[in-house]
Amino acid sequence: MKTFSKIAWRNITRNKRRSLITICAVGFGLGALIFMLSFVDGAHKQMIENYTSLMPGHIQIHRQGFHQKKKLELNISQPAAIVAQVKKNPSVQAVALRIKAVGLISSAESSAGIMVIGIYPDDEKNVSTLHKRLREGEFLKNDSNQDIVLGVSLAKNLSVHLGDKVVIMSQALDGSIAAGAYRIKGIFDTGTEEVDQGLVLITHQAAQDLFAMPEATSEIALRIHSATDSPVIADQIRKNLVQPDLEILPWQEISPSFQEWIEFDNGFIWIIVCVVMIVVAIGILNTILMGVLERTREFGILLALGTKQKEIVIIVGWEAIFLSALGSLAGMLIGISLTIFFDKTGINLNLFTKALNSLYIDAVIYPQLNLGHMLTSVVLVLTTSLIVSIYPAWHAARLKPMDAIRSI
Repeated sequence: MKTFSKIAWRNITRNKRRSLITICAVGFGLGALIFMLSFVDGAHKQMIENYTSLMPGHIQIHRQGFHQKKKLELNISQPAAIVAQVKKNPSVQAVALRIKAVGLISSAESSAGIMVIGIYPDDEKNVSTLHKRLREGEFLKNDSNQDIVLGVSLAKNLSVHLGDKVVIMSQALDGSIAAGAYRIKGIFDTGTEEVDQGLVLITHQAAQDLFAMPEATSEIALRIHSATDSPVIADQIRKNLVQPDLEILPWQEISPSFQEWIEFDNGFIWIIVCVVMIVVAIGILNTILMGVLERTREFGILLALGTKQKEIVIIVGWEAIFLSALGSLAGMLIGISLTIFFDKTGINLNLFTKALNSLYIDAVIYPQLNLGHMLTSVVLVLTTSLIVSIYPAWHAARLKPMDAIRSI
């Protein structure tokens, strides 16, 4: 085996220029692939963090069926005990109680359907980042029970500004008409139209008074250390809570369409990976096949001297391994270097800010090196190299010694 590898290495160094071109092609292809996957991983991480921190949180706890129906009667009557139990999990960073209900908001000019969310402002700031998206005014305070914060699109539709009064009407828990007047304290701009035109925030106490549900809440939102761990932590919390009528949902179940979009995007990226692999395969195949054709007489002599066909295949296979291994080392160096550099500086996409906001992506994206994706890329390159070496190896092994020797 050592002899065959030496012969293969000699064949590669025989035509240094062609081998170098192939190594560079493999290296740039793999480097671009690693960097592209790192860019996508960074974008996806940013999307998930921005989406979950906007309002949903990483995990939500409700009464069974509330997530689908949003009915006030599906509330949690003693949230304090649940919060105390949840906080025992070391992965939980913050907890926020919310009351959610649909309603109608009216101004002197117009009206619109909305989702009303009652929050404890100080707790909410640790779970979501809506307070950082204010365009005008201030965020709610725990005691500002007569104030309201709404989206910029909704404010435009209602023709209202800071300090104006709006009226919310809905149905209370006891079946009575829920109505309340509030003064606009802040206007937020998330860049997401469905949020900006359909969401309003009041304090948790104001929501309890409005919907006649004292000492109750609709939802317990959690923030944990890593959004990717949400399903695992949700399972842990589910096992520790003794109340069977609760639903503990990670963000993947809260918004399955968002999760499906990310999976679709990943699928599209792997199509690009396949295209890169085809380019790499063509480069390696070209080098190995040209090398085999140039050494037809040499292979004929080896076969005439008693070299077995499988040994010819091994020699050609070693050439493919050497070329792909050297190309992979160069590609890893290129890909890792680019990722580390742009992880510090970021990639500025200010030209696409509006489009990116709708996808929960910031104007600056920071690539994230994923060891699993990098190793997968390297394995794909090595595997592709071995596969494309099959035909040149088969061609060399099937040569007839006398015809091969006379060919040149």
